[in-house]
Amino acid sequence: MNKQMMLDWLIQAADQESDRWPRYKRGYSEALSELQGRRDPAPLPRLPRNSSEAVPLVREHFRDDVTRASLVLHRHFPKEYLFYRVSKLEEEVFEGLHFLAETVPEFAFGFDRVGRTGFGRYLELNRALLGFARAHWSRARDPQGRLLYFLYEGLGRLFLEKSEYNRYWIMATKSEYWPDLNGGKKIDWSGRKDMRAGDLVFMYRTSPRKAITNIYRVLEGPRFDPWGAWEGFWADLAPVCDVPDITFAQMRADPVLGEWWVVRKQLTGTVCDPVPHSVYNRFLELLPESLRQQHGLVPEELAPSCSSGHYDSERHFETEVIEPLLERWVFQYQRQYPCRFCVGSQYVPARVDYLVSDEHGPLTVFEDKLRIVTDRHLQPAVDQAKSYALMLGLPSFVVASPEAIRVYSLERQQERLAMEVATEELARESEALRALLLRLRA
Repeated sequence: MNKQMMLDWLIQAADQESDRWPRYKRGYSEALSELQGRRDPAPLPRLPRNSSEAVPLVREHFRDDVTRASLVLHRHFPKEYLFYRVSKLEEEVFEGLHFLAETVPEFAFGFDRVGRTGFGRYLELNRALLGFARAHWSRARDPQGRLLYFLYEGLGRLFLEKSEYNRYWIMATKSEYWPDLNGGKKIDWSGRKDMRAGDLVFMYRTSPRKAITNIYRVLEGPRFDPWGAWEGFWADLAPVCDVPDITFAQMRADPVLGEWWVVRKQLTGTVCDPVPHSVYNRFLELLPESLRQQHGLVPEELAPSCSSGHYDSERHFETEVIEPLLERWVFQYQRQYPCRFCVGSQYVPARVDYLVSDEHGPLTVFEDKLRIVTDRHLQPAVDQAKSYALMLGLPSFVVASPEAIRVYSLERQQERLAMEVATEELARESEALRALLLRLRA
């Protein structure tokens, strides 16, 4: 991938498309309200005209909340401070900035995200982006729109990892939105960054029915609105069908649905949450067969293992299974460890799910998948993990999924399955796995 060509394209696209990312058109108070979940903001203290005196007051008022503090500073001192929305796209944005750092040295930051209260990191990012804007959009009176497009629409989309499996979601709506649902028309709804076209959405009405009543389909990948409420992602949904009520009481009493964390928290705080494959399959079992056939609703392929389909994302699986396992082994680990492949004269960035080390140094790598049911799912994961191990000079690699943990030895670029443990057996076989990984390095 030619970095300079990509950079030139991003700069040009931001210049041409920046009108899509304008200054917030409504009032200043409304903008703050939107960014804090449509709640009224607390009154601001009167700010001095000198920015160096204003910054400490703004930081204290917002307790270093970068999103809201940067909005206030941008409004009062637009030539000195940019509005920066801390979002779920930070990982992708900074992966892109680090990728471009060889071409744009000011993007060589010593951190991988700003974070909600990382005001000091925001100041460093702000200086770099203002310098970048002066160099590339010198004629623009206000570079804010171009930089928002460059960060979120440009880098955010380019470096967003595409899922390899079908995703399902549950959304909750209050009674005031019922007319939109009953109208059978396309609706615009708060979404998630990892949605994609074709995903199915189960719509839950919070009152008075307290039931899933409709299925929708995502029409295209979500749009990110830096000014938007909640997480700022919006998705267009088209109706698929109405369904016989699947009530909350029914879900709570169900042996599968009742164990789902969304039901266990009684859908409190649910705007848009992921649905694990096992839950999706159970929803289908509760629908009439004629409805499933009419709309092509087919279950996901799962293994007999009770863990198969239990997790709603790879990150969920890693948090619940992989990280506790590594901590039990007293190994150090780096999640999403950045490394680079050399392809011709270009370096292509990659991220290893986990680089695992002990007191003697790097030990192995983990490649995690949400589902591995057949060899069709397994072989690409093995090839990917093998490439990482070879690149890092490691003697083994691990392919992990809710179905099983598989350890491979690696010698002369040839892999061999050394041990496979069903996830349900991890507690019993944990020490044997650990001993094997250490032995393969010896």
